[in-house]
Amino acid sequence: MNCSEFLSLMKTHGALFAPPATTQSVAIANKLLQSMHAAIFPNFITDFYKECGGINLGTGYIFGVTEIKRGTKYPIPSITEINQDISSLPHMRGKTIFGRNDLFLFAFDSFGTCFMLDNLTLAILRKYDDAYRAMSDCLIAGKI
Repeated sequence: MNCSEFLSLMKTHGALFAPPATTQSVAIANKLLQSMHAAIFPNFITDFYKECGGINLGTGYIFGVTEIKRGTKYPIPSITEINQDISSLPHMRGKTIFGRNDLFLFAFDSFGTCFMLDNLTLAILRKYDDAYRAMSDCLIAGKI
């Protein structure tokens, strides 16, 4: 699966898309993540942000580089806001949370490998070979 196929699939499920991120906002978010000792954006996330600044599907989110406003509902925080609080945990060093739903958090490491994490303990529950599969699992589980 590639980015276009992923976005098309999410659109068929009724996902809400934020506008694409600017090159400058992606660079700033990368610098902030690097200063937190989190993983910087792998190619799949950079490609995603060029097309879409974040996604919401039910209770599932792929965080954007900036906060996503949702009308009268609470805004979706940025990827840097989400990672700020957990960056001090030793086992999260070198990982970046990029998505969440009611059940799980989703992260990538500095090699671009994606993981499903337990919401409470942040323990790794699953490792993904396909980043878009991880992103799909994050959003589709938020719709169930």
